[in-house]
Amino acid sequence: MDTFVDSSWYFLRFCDPWFEDGPIGGPAAERWMPVDEYIGGVEHAILHLLYARFYVRALMDVGLIPEIEREPFKHYFAQGMIRMDGSKMSKSKGNLIAPSAYFERVGADALRLFHLSAGPPEQDFDWTDQTDEFIDGCGRFLDKLWRSLLEEAVVGRDGPLGEEDVAFRRLIHRTIRAVSNEIERWSFNTAVAHCRELHNALLRYARLDDGPHEEVLAEAADALLLLLAPMAPHVTAEIWERRRPEGPGVHAQRWPSFDPELVKDQSVTMVVQVNGKVRDRIEVSPAIGAEEAEALALNSDRVLAFLAGAAPRRVVVRPPTLVNVVS
Repeated sequence: MDTFVDSSWYFLRFCDPWFEDGPIGGPAAERWMPVDEYIGGVEHAILHLLYARFYVRALMDVGLIPEIEREPFKHYFAQGMIRMDGSKMSKSKGNLIAPSAYFERVGADALRLFHLSAGPPEQDFDWTDQTDEFIDGCGRFLDKLWRSLLEEAVVGRDGPLGEEDVAFRRLIHRTIRAVSNEIERWSFNTAVAHCRELHNALLRYARLDDGPHEEVLAEAADALLLLLAPMAPHVTAEIWERRRPEGPGVHAQRWPSFDPELVKDQSVTMVVQVNGKVRDRIEVSPAIGAEEAEALALNSDRVLAFLAGAAPRRVVVRPPTLVNVVS
């Protein structure tokens, strides 16, 4: 039969592929259905998604599957396509790119990282002459990660944490929060970018004049490997095993969590307006009160210059981000 027919019910068989009393296992289908996430190109939304929904209803009506939700998919995500010369890659057009050459040159993880960081997954991507350079850059990043965490390992100091140690810990925990949020909303390209920024910060931290703190250094390395593990599974698994030969591997670890206290903003920018126009910006504490915010705004040299000695008629305060002075 046509492949669209065959593919319109395979997910039901996946619930229990060893079921021998029929095409679909009842208890397993009741447990696993509906599918949490359906991922496919726009042609799936037009054709396959329609056929699959019809087949589930038909199979249910004739009694071949148990009474489960009649909508087989909870959510549909339309992925973008990789194009070459403005056309979708396909075997019939002969414009496919064989991944084997990249496996040998930079490794599968670098190619995977390229796909994730090329752009938002819902957008199309044009394969151009510069794409190879992009992929090589992902390979260089993973090489640098390997060297920094294994070959160029820095011996850290112990003792109490200094200001730079605490500041770097804040960055670690903010990165964990950011990457977690980006993955939840399918923004993989920005998740990769946050990981690369953390690694660059780690390299700078390792070169501190007083030396990095041993515990903070290890915390950063562990966080980086855990955050990158879904995106570069082979390299992170190997680095983790070499750093921690005893115990479970990186893919058996829990997803890292962040400390809410460490991700709090230390200061925010309070915009000060005079008659609706921005006249000053002041860095303030996120916990600043209305009275203090108003006092800071009214004592601003820029605001005083616009008031020209006159008392304001009204002051609207929205701490910690806005003060509007009406003259």
